[in-house]
Amino acid sequence: MEYRKIISFGKSSFVVSLPKTWVRQNKLHKGDLIYFDEQNNDLLLQPKKDERETLEKEITIHIDGKDIRRVQRETIAAYIQNYKTIILQGDEVKEKAKILQSFIQNLVALEILEQDSKKIVAKDFLNINDISLTQIIRKMDVITKSMLKDCINTFKEDNSDNILLRDHDVNKFRFLIYRITWFATEGNSMILKKLNASYRDIFNYWWLAFTIESVADHVKRIARLMKDTKLPLKEQKTFEGLLSSVDELYSNLMKSYYTKNHDEAHELLQNRFILMSQCDEFYIKNRGINNIGYLMHSIKSLIEDTTAIGRIVYEGIPG
Repeated sequence: MEYRKIISFGKSSFVVSLPKTWVRQNKLHKGDLIYFDEQNNDLLLQPKKDERETLEKEITIHIDGKDIRRVQRETIAAYIQNYKTIILQGDEVKEKAKILQSFIQNLVALEILEQDSKKIVAKDFLNINDISLTQIIRKMDVITKSMLKDCINTFKEDNSDNILLRDHDVNKFRFLIYRITWFATEGNSMILKKLNASYRDIFNYWWLAFTIESVADHVKRIARLMKDTKLPLKEQKTFEGLLSSVDELYSNLMKSYYTKNHDEAHELLQNRFILMSQCDEFYIKNRGINNIGYLMHSIKSLIEDTTAIGRIVYEGIPG
């Protein structure tokens, strides 16, 4: 950090000199425009960039000899890092075309424009002006609540496959949140204005998207384990009651998030200890049953991530 003196300039202006290193790093010259953005008591200064430089990033991902999951990870990373054109290229494109297409189709606003036996070209059509981070969070929340409701009934009806599909939708919106927050934190304050968000808001959206997606992951695993766990009918009812309590806790914590109610979040978090104790009691009573250890580990992890929403409320949102 360095300090600069304010110099009076005429009757209505003041001047502060710019560090030469900053000017050179941003390739600025005499006559170039500088963008100023007021944020409370702070003044953010940045070079006025050519939007085309930001919008037309392109990347080629070579897929030959790579595990398909690595290709998926690289594709998602390129999407999050705001590449507008993603090219999957290699001799293995033809044989892996179907799964490569699925990677692209599971990313919001990314569409295949060109495809042959050697490459797939995907173009991003996301319009930041049409994005509402709050609406994306609400979509993730609604899907996760529906997953929880159906998971509770899995002993009666196998919903695990359908829950898995909805988990993919939650992932899709999580990647979109990550992408927008990445873009917003690259130093482009115009994006923050369009999103009507501060850097603190951006961090909280990222944190909450991560947490909801983790909750959905645990629900997916619990549904799969319930399908393969043979509990007596009475113990099924007990487990369903435990899962219903977690469902209620999740819904109420999300309500405290939307209403920014710190007191409610603090009160709800006391339920964590009660639920954990019930999990331990249930495990001790049924520890001879196959898969019960995995099942109880998953539900305790679900409780931990659900209560993380409360921390987002009282740590991340001003009271």
